[in-house]
Amino acid sequence: MNQILIIAGKETEKENLVGLLDCYSDCQILYASNSKQAKELIACESPSLIIINAPLPSESAQDLAIFMTQRTEAAVVLLLPDSYRNIKEYDGEDLGILLLYKPFKRSEFERVVKFAIAFENRIAKIQEKNKKLQKQLSEVRTVHRAKCLLIQHLNMTEPQAHRYIEKYAMDCRKSKLEVANSILQSYHEI
Repeated sequence: MNQILIIAGKETEKENLVGLLDCYSDCQILYASNSKQAKELIACESPSLIIINAPLPSESAQDLAIFMTQRTEAAVVLLLPDSYRNIKEYDGEDLGILLLYKPFKRSEFERVVKFAIAFENRIAKIQEKNKKLQKQLSEVRTVHRAKCLLIQHLNMTEPQAHRYIEKYAMDCRKSKLEVANSILQSYHEI
């Protein structure tokens, strides 16, 4: 985790939260005092954790938390006054928003932040794995398109086209993807 975004309406609230995050000294702490500043910040920064301290001066903290879950990959923690505990529309846990009611103990805050960070790390690993799988799928599709061209233009069977690409890749010390791309180029299919 590199960045933590704190969204709090008052400077004292921000300072209190920064104090609670002292064990994360290796992280850059970003700060916004309202939803507009927070939205501008996420346009150019990618925080791993967003902590929203309700209430906010200009927008519903709940609406901002939902916005953040939709627009970022960060874990979102929403700090709510205890009086909000039984208000149904502040049940954001279905959306992946972690709720913590004020006043809270430092140990409760640390537990929620640790869980949020673990959650974000897990999501990041899943997304990285997804990117690798998407890349592999794209490569398989490209090789398949090349095989289809060999079948269509050179009257090869599927096993012959497959073998041709593999053998050519080995002989030329290229990847199957490079060979497939050269086949696609030669038939103007790229």
